[in-house]
Amino acid sequence: MINISIQKIICIDIWVYKRHSDVYFNFPVIQSDGHVVDFSGQATEQTHPKPLSKTITLVSTTSVPVFQTDKHEVKFRRPIARNRSQQSPLPTSIMCLVLTTSNTFYFSKAKAVNDTWGRRCNKTVFSQNRPSTIPNVVYLDLAKDGRKHLTDKVVRIFEYVHKQFTEYDWFLKADDDTYVILENLRHFLTFFKSNKPVYLGQNYKLYTKQGYNSGGAGYILSKEALNKLMFGIKYKNCAKDGNDEDVDIGKCLDRQGVPIYDTTDKFNRETFHGGTIEDHMVGPLSDLLKKYPSTPAKTGKDCCSTNTITFHYVSPKMMYILDIFLYHLTVYGRNYSSSQNAFALDQ
Repeated sequence: MINISIQKIICIDIWVYKRHSDVYFNFPVIQSDGHVVDFSGQATEQTHPKPLSKTITLVSTTSVPVFQTDKHEVKFRRPIARNRSQQSPLPTSIMCLVLTTSNTFYFSKAKAVNDTWGRRCNKTVFSQNRPSTIPNVVYLDLAKDGRKHLTDKVVRIFEYVHKQFTEYDWFLKADDDTYVILENLRHFLTFFKSNKPVYLGQNYKLYTKQGYNSGGAGYILSKEALNKLMFGIKYKNCAKDGNDEDVDIGKCLDRQGVPIYDTTDKFNRETFHGGTIEDHMVGPLSDLLKKYPSTPAKTGKDCCSTNTITFHYVSPKMMYILDIFLYHLTVYGRNYSSSQNAFALDQ
């Protein structure tokens, strides 16, 4: 029995080395009891995953996607578990920045966010330009409403939080129809350091060599990435208004050398989703989802990681439904254990 176990460990290590000779990752075990996630006993040191290769042409859809640039083929670098007993501490703080408008606010989008996933952020900031009675939320009258001014609105929000909220480690930008599972996001962020430039989300292979991350799916900036973004906006002539905000932010971060990291799980399933729940789970996929994601979108049970982080185009009513299903219902006899960790190798 011991010999079999040793042989299994050696085989796994050889497999990991051949596929990812310079990437070793300690993903923690997710444990849950009564919907409370316990990440206790996590290690203090960790190795970062490699950024996406700066490429845009998909030439293979194997379990590890291969991308091509000119004469080179570069594989995605993916988190790999080395030792389940060595775990990492949770990031201390996430600030959530939610884009909304005066119109959508009074149709209860912002209220639904604040009542559901928004309350699990360490702090939530809405881009609302009218006063409200919702507690514990900062409202900012920052820019004109309308799609043409989204970049201006996002830039001003980032400028505001960069000056006023220096104590936060991570900054999540989401729309008021994005639903975020914060526990899964916190889990994923344990493998990064906020004092390093980190840019996470659903990657679209457009406009720059490394692409950009979808705004609707939500994207994450580390504190250092935000510092570099502010430097780029102030000194490097990054766009401040007039275009799609996610594209403009992605271009600016690319100019500052902020890398995009692969956010798919070990089964090549997405964690950030720019389409509706129905698009991803049932189909059909939109032309955008078929054509542009760096990892081709799929439908059915392989559409989404078991540790999924976001969905887009979620109505206020559906946000409440998702919250009830995720946090107040369960299946009798189900045991939440390491089998739910879609990133760990040693399952």
